[in-house]
Amino acid sequence: MKHVLDFCGGTKDGTCVAFGHFDGIHLGHRAVIEKVCAHKGLVPVIVSADETFKPVIYTEREKEELLKETGVEIMVSVNARDYDSMTADELCSAVAGKLNAKVVVAGEDICFGSDNKGIAELKALGEKYGFAVESVPVVYHNGEEVSTAAVMKAIEDKDFNKMSELLGHVYIMMGRVVHGKAAGRKHGMPTANLGVAANKLFPPHGVYGTLSIIDGRYYRGMTNIGLRPSDDDIPIATIETFILNFDQDIYEKDVLLQVYAYIRGVKKFSGGLDEVRKQIDKDIQDVKSYMDEVVRKLGI
Repeated sequence: MKHVLDFCGGTKDGTCVAFGHFDGIHLGHRAVIEKVCAHKGLVPVIVSADETFKPVIYTEREKEELLKETGVEIMVSVNARDYDSMTADELCSAVAGKLNAKVVVAGEDICFGSDNKGIAELKALGEKYGFAVESVPVVYHNGEEVSTAAVMKAIEDKDFNKMSELLGHVYIMMGRVVHGKAAGRKHGMPTANLGVAANKLFPPHGVYGTLSIIDGRYYRGMTNIGLRPSDDDIPIATIETFILNFDQDIYEKDVLLQVYAYIRGVKKFSGGLDEVRKQIDKDIQDVKSYMDEVVRKLGI
């Protein structure tokens, strides 16, 4: 899949396009994406708003990873502020003129452009700029509309079953392994510290059962989500993963984490290192027990 920026690097071939924030790539988004990819003879293109300030479920890099599996051939990331400032007419002009759109697919409840236009206006603009418009019905799960807001609520509630049901996939975190403070080594538990976007929405602080995907291989692990002060004393998120039965050097490698379960919240220890080590040993056993079952079910 080709990933380009700001409507650049399009194609001379006709395209089928969907545009939006696509945060989460949830079931509603996937219904649109499936229709985009179903058009034989047209290049499937997704235009995604790259949000760097507001909280997001997924970064553009994470969206790219998920879109690779769908059949989309071109992903276009547009700065969210630029995207949100475009009128509906300007957006449709760019899609038609720069991406050679012949068909645009949209949810029937679409609200797009800085002037907040809907599906009827999109169809009228399609006639103006020479592309057909196909709408996709709203997707519901257990009577609830599938939406980015619903997924965010599930993340905040640590409800991983509901999260997976709404997303249609396991919640992921993706980043490059960076150097941390090596605090885990003091407890005999070296961790991989993941560099992540500051605006990514994480589950509440605590310990989670995860699978790390490194160079295409799956490893069980225990991930701690927390905070530490930065150089200017502004707390920043830390994602530290202890990978079971793993001792490779993975600094500067990209790691994808699949998050399966909430194990426990943040604890303060007053009994010294012995108390910390006992808790770590318990956490490892709890994670191992849970993730062994996950691995068995996945058959990996």
